[in-house]
Amino acid sequence: MTRLEILVEEPSMEAALREIMPRILHGRAHWKPINMGSKGKLLKALPARLRAYRKRIDNDEDLKIIVLVDRDSDNCEQLKHQLETIAREAGLTTKTAVNGQGDFQVVTRIAIEELEAWFMGDVDALKAAFTSLKSVNFPGNFRNPDNGGTWERLHRFLKRHGIYRKSYPKIEAARKIAKHMEPGRNRSRSFQSFLQGVEACL
Repeated sequence: MTRLEILVEEPSMEAALREIMPRILHGRAHWKPINMGSKGKLLKALPARLRAYRKRIDNDEDLKIIVLVDRDSDNCEQLKHQLETIAREAGLTTKTAVNGQGDFQVVTRIAIEELEAWFMGDVDALKAAFTSLKSVNFPGNFRNPDNGGTWERLHRFLKRHGIYRKSYPKIEAARKIAKHMEPGRNRSRSFQSFLQGVEACL
């Protein structure tokens, strides 16, 4: 069975994946999230880590790697190019640039703008996580959450409805919302791109 390792930049993404990945995989792969601590740390450590993965694959391990980062304020194309270049220089093929046999070892994915866009893309999950939202009219930006889906925007919306009135607990919120997410109904294009990447690995 394929082993899937997902490199993420921070704990709330790890917390969200621990909730939603079992509903994506349905036991079709062994998987492990690896929290690198921050986006900067992930990008710094990525070349050496991918070279280590190359050695494991050369030793016949059935392994796929997903590298998942937030776009934040970065240029999406430049960030994608950076991730793809690091993988190529480590001797690995990415899904974006498969080899002649259609094989690849690495999938690079970007949450746009941040993880919270994925939460905003599943209004039913938000209503299930916070029952006081059940009768609330959600604004238009929830229909296209990749256009400004940040934790600040989600927090402002929740605070307006009496939820997390002071600080926004990113890890707690990630667990609470992701527990109710259904992958197929999510409106976030970057989430659907992540989902397609996972499916391609199986």
